[in-house]
Amino acid sequence: MNTVKKIELEALPQDFSPHTLPEILKLAKKIKGDAALVYECLNKPFFMETDRLIIRRFTVEDAEAVYELSNDRMNSSMKNFDHQWPTDMEGCKGAAAYFASEDIYYAVCLKPSMKLIGLIAYNSVDDIGVLDLGHVWHTVYQNNDLDAEALSLMTQYAFEKLGVNGVCAKNPLDCEEQIAPLKALGMEITDTFTGSLVNDEKGNPIEFTGCVMLITRKQWFPR
Repeated sequence: MNTVKKIELEALPQDFSPHTLPEILKLAKKIKGDAALVYECLNKPFFMETDRLIIRRFTVEDAEAVYELSNDRMNSSMKNFDHQWPTDMEGCKGAAAYFASEDIYYAVCLKPSMKLIGLIAYNSVDDIGVLDLGHVWHTVYQNNDLDAEALSLMTQYAFEKLGVNGVCAKNPLDCEEQIAPLKALGMEITDTFTGSLVNDEKGNPIEFTGCVMLITRKQWFPR
């Protein structure tokens, strides 16, 4: 079962200059119940809020948070199944700046502390209208429904506002903590593949079995 939120849309204030994290957080309001507030910019989500989470664009000020997320990722079960994240501060400053420069990456933050606990990416939409959804989650905050809530809201927005025909995700088949929140959304495995993103110490590819998970518009909005 998904955790769909009722989305309320607002336009980003015209005088808003989204360059610093404190300024972005001024957009926050108190959200209760099953509602979610979304500020849009150029027909894309800029800032999303539920009663428990803030999902927002990155800023360069997120470097320390990216450093923590990156090092956690590179010490998790995903370390051999994902592109290698930088684990030094300079590298993470560059990563934060890159995320901030693109409009497909979103920082997921816990309220009220605003601690960054994950990343969600609207990677691409293929020629049949299926969005590739990516996510990275801090292991401390896995195995609860926060990841499913964030992914559900991003999926709901993709169907409602971006008009996609489906949402898919590609992950290692055996990393249950990575695919569990996608199963909670109702995604089903539609295909498997052999992939490799990392070499071992001898330079040989570390292969893994990956899976493609998908939920269609009809499945998300059943009659």
